[in-house]
Amino acid sequence: MFDHSIHNIGYIARTITYGEEYEMVKKYIDYFIRSKENLTKKNFAIFIEPQIDSGYPDIVIVDYYETENTSWVEERNSLSNNDLRILFEIQKKQSVSVDELESLLGFTKNDLEKSISRLLKSKMIYANKYHNKIRSAKFKSYCRINNIIAIEAKIDKWNEAIRQATNNTWFATESYILMNKDKCNETIMNVCKERGIGIILMNGKITCKLKSEKQSMPVSYSSLQFNEWILREQFSRI
Repeated sequence: MFDHSIHNIGYIARTITYGEEYEMVKKYIDYFIRSKENLTKKNFAIFIEPQIDSGYPDIVIVDYYETENTSWVEERNSLSNNDLRILFEIQKKQSVSVDELESLLGFTKNDLEKSISRLLKSKMIYANKYHNKIRSAKFKSYCRINNIIAIEAKIDKWNEAIRQATNNTWFATESYILMNKDKCNETIMNVCKERGIGIILMNGKITCKLKSEKQSMPVSYSSLQFNEWILREQFSRI
C-alpha cells in the first residue's frame, strides 16, 4: 500500500484530504482487497493519489509478477522521469540511434548520452560502443507489471470524473470512474464506451456497470514509473 510519500524511493503522493470522496476510496480499496484475498499467486500494489506528470489519480492498482528472481542494480534507484521517457522510446522502437532519439524527444545529445549511460548500468538497454544502435533489454527482465488500473472517485460530478478518467488512459492499461450512484443514464454509458473507460457504481453495494477497454503495457513512460516505485520499495527492504 502506497498511501503516503516515500522520499527515499522518489515516490511523491498528494496529502490525503479526508471527506466523502476519500471514504469512497477507502471503501473501494477494502472491497478490492477482500475480493482478492484467495488469490495467493497474485501481487497487487495500491497507490493513493500518486504524483505523475498528468496529475494525481485517486487510486492506481498495479497487478505485478513475482519479483524474487528480478536482478537489481543500485543505479536504478537514481533513474529520472527523463530516463524512463528515453527507455520507453527505445522499448517502443526496439532499435534506435542517439540521433533519432534527439529528434524524437528534443533532448540534447549530452543529456541523452548521460541517460543512456544510466540505463546501460541499470541493464535495461544494450548499445554498441558508438551508441549508434541502442536496443531495449527484454521487457519482462526489467518490468514486472501485468496491468495498471486507474480509478477516479467522485460523489456526483460525472463530467469531471470522465475527464480525469480519460486523462488516466495515458498511463493505465484500464481506466474507471467510481461514482456514488446506483445507476447511470445511457448518454453517460455511451460517452464512457467511446472513450474506452469503465464505470463502477457504489451505493450500498459495488457494481461494475461497464468494463474498461484494455491497453497493452507499457502505455507510456509513466507506466514504467510504477514499476520502479514497486521494485525500489521492495529492494530497499533487503
